[in-house]
Amino acid sequence: MAETAQPEIKPATPPEWLNSAYLETVLRKSEGDKELHVTGIESTPVGKPGEYLASQLFRVTVHCQGAGRTGDTDGGSKKLVVKIQPDKGIVADTMDATLFKNELKMYGEFLPKMERLLADNERPLALPRCVHISEVPQPIIILEDLAPAGWKGHDLIESFEEVKPIAIAIARFHAATFYLSKNKTDFEEFQTDLFQKKHPVLEWMFGNNLKAFTESLRTWHGCEQYVEPFERSFADYCDRLHSIYSCKTAGRLYNVLNHGDFHAKNLLHQFNDEGGIVDSRFLDFQACCWSTPAIDLYYLLNNIVHYKVKAAHKEEILAFYHAEFTGTLKAVGYLGYIPTMLDLQIELLRNGFLDILHYTCFLQFRFIDFTKIDPEKLATGQVGNAGLENEDYRTLMKSLIPGYVHKGLLE
Repeated sequence: MAETAQPEIKPATPPEWLNSAYLETVLRKSEGDKELHVTGIESTPVGKPGEYLASQLFRVTVHCQGAGRTGDTDGGSKKLVVKIQPDKGIVADTMDATLFKNELKMYGEFLPKMERLLADNERPLALPRCVHISEVPQPIIILEDLAPAGWKGHDLIESFEEVKPIAIAIARFHAATFYLSKNKTDFEEFQTDLFQKKHPVLEWMFGNNLKAFTESLRTWHGCEQYVEPFERSFADYCDRLHSIYSCKTAGRLYNVLNHGDFHAKNLLHQFNDEGGIVDSRFLDFQACCWSTPAIDLYYLLNNIVHYKVKAAHKEEILAFYHAEFTGTLKAVGYLGYIPTMLDLQIELLRNGFLDILHYTCFLQFRFIDFTKIDPEKLATGQVGNAGLENEDYRTLMKSLIPGYVHKGLLE
């Protein structure tokens, strides 16, 4: 019997209200130019159809005329990135509005406060300039497009030196929120209940991959005794993740505001003439979460840094991060107790299930040779679990699994 054809996902188109008149009003306010006139706009979707779960993204070029426009090096045009909360379709039906509301709050209130604190104390944190936010006629965030200034994406980081700009940025982000939390800024509203409610999307994101891993593990020579501990720990993965992401978990030493979705696609970099990364900044604040710093640090170690760099430099990366975190708190004048390196290591150990989750759910896909996948299956996402069969992946996991067991991370 022939396979059922997959429905085509068409590129998103901007809503009708996102027109010249709307953008003219926005830019007159943000540019402080009442004489600015929009003469035309061009827009293209960002990413592949369906790639972004909680937003519809567009790159928009706005052609302008008005006072101060004639000297612009870009010929009087403004490059913007527009993020709109979906109001219909599969994405809108699957995800609640919390993610987009989080980002509205971040750009509207919290990020400006953090930027001011850090800039005033010579520890600047570079973030995209927010041009406009609004909840009507539809929740929308408009940012400056960083691409014209040379900011680019990059895959996994493959050297310790290139990790440093990223570690600096996230350490300053964490330190600013830690300081502000001690000075009448409440971040506890940034919490996720997806894990507590066992949201159905989690089975798609984690459950299926965890089941596939344990089934594959049964076939790995010498790993038979580890199947049962993995099955037991995976059976309540939602509860374990809720404990990690909750700010009120018993025994927690300290919380920071985590970016929460800290991976390569949410980073942009500046490069030197040799192609090396010299500066980094992160985007997309929809998944911010007030909880253990282990969340962002495991993302840094597992989803931004190549696993070989992690193996060679894990402790150096953590020490570099902690030094910047500590230095930033001192620079902004914090006089209270500063979490020590031991505190940080305890948080990482207590929340080590997240490390296991990343390596069993996500890392396997780095070992798939996509050139050997049937093009039709690749186009429809039907790549199966080829990474679990890769001998290099199996060798890596076999070297790590005893450590997971001996540290008690599967109990």
